[in-house]
Amino acid sequence: MESENNKFTILLDSVRHRFDTVRDADNVLDQKSGTLMGFEITIIIGYLTLFVSQLGSIKLFEGIAGVVVLSISTVLLIVISWPRDYSFASVKLTANQDYLNKDEKQLLLQLISDNESSTDKNYIKLKRKSLLFKIALILLIVGSFLLILSKLPNFYV
Repeated sequence: MESENNKFTILLDSVRHRFDTVRDADNVLDQKSGTLMGFEITIIIGYLTLFVSQLGSIKLFEGIAGVVVLSISTVLLIVISWPRDYSFASVKLTANQDYLNKDEKQLLLQLISDNESSTDKNYIKLKRKSLLFKIALILLIVGSFLLILSKLPNFYV
């Protein structure tokens, strides 16, 4: 019986490690999106300052399109960083009094199941945020390219 419970304890540790990995990846993504958001806002403000002071040398269409694309990217980064509800790996004992009455094997199995469920729910949110981050990066590249184009002189063929 003790070796069987040991097996479930090892499984629970493995499941907790997976939960921690998803949580850590989510935290890193939030940090990256916050940094990128600050960078984009700086680009937009710098460009708009340049736009106002040097209106004659800016191609209007590319400039406005670049600012719009960067603004959309910034909004996506805000959505990524917005606080949301996450599933926890541990249970609240006041809401789960029956856990106190389970034998060790049943308790370990229940905790493994709870952790797996929480990890899966959080992983779905992480995948969604990761996709939005990739889109925001692509928009950053496109928006920056448009802003660069808006400052290049017209070439006539």
